[in-house]
Amino acid sequence: MKTLSITLILCILAVYAFAGQSENDNDTLYIRGKAVVFFGPSQAEYVSMTDQQKDAIDEGLYEFYHYRGKVLKYLESNEIPEFQTARSKIQIQRDGNESVTYRRNDMGHVVGVIMTDPQQEPKVLLGVFKDSALISAFEEYFGLE
Repeated sequence: MKTLSITLILCILAVYAFAGQSENDNDTLYIRGKAVVFFGPSQAEYVSMTDQQKDAIDEGLYEFYHYRGKVLKYLESNEIPEFQTARSKIQIQRDGNESVTYRRNDMGHVVGVIMTDPQQEPKVLLGVFKDSALISAFEEYFGLE
């Protein structure tokens, strides 16, 4: 079972990973407008972890990607773009020339979600949340019913 979980996690990370991460502009995800950004480790980061570190996060990673998948149709039906990233920086453009930059490795959690709307401050959810909790957070932040 553990081997299957690790294989699934690596497959998920491979689909969403960005190769050649480094501290440059190519390693920044730029977001404008309403959006939801799901962030997590790259495949390279995961592979470089010790077995003990992997054991500590495997279940959380699996749940994170599982619940992310369950809310994609909800976001699509509400015309809110969704992004998945393993890039080290996420820069959110607000109204005017103001922007906010988040460093994924400084967040204190391996995974998380950032909601953004130019009319308000971005909201960050750190860790794993069930689909129902994510939808509630989206409804509250974006003023959906």
